[in-house]
Amino acid sequence: MIKSGDKINVKITSIASFGAFCDVVSEEGVKGLIHISEFSDYFVNDINDFVKVGEEYEVEVISYDSAKKQTKLSFKNTRPELLKSDDKPKLQENGSGFEELKSSVDKQVTDKNK
Repeated sequence: MIKSGDKINVKITSIASFGAFCDVVSEEGVKGLIHISEFSDYFVNDINDFVKVGEEYEVEVISYDSAKKQTKLSFKNTRPELLKSDDKPKLQENGSGFEELKSSVDKQVTDKNK
């Protein structure tokens, strides 16, 4: 039984501008889609840069609809190099808010009116 988070092998059957369609190798009749947003956290210009029709790849299951025998898949979740890391510095509020900007604008307006 396929479930979310499983790592499975798929064979690419066709490529569209919005993603790649595939067959699940271990489950006959189960179709999958890897949406373009699931290839990389970075800009994806061409899905053909990542996969080729007829080739097999390991992917992660995002969700599975057993009634329809369809699964949504992630290519990037099995390849850490395609994920953006969280170790980049984030903006932090320093508590002063717009006070520095307000005083600068007030000074410019006052100077301009002189």
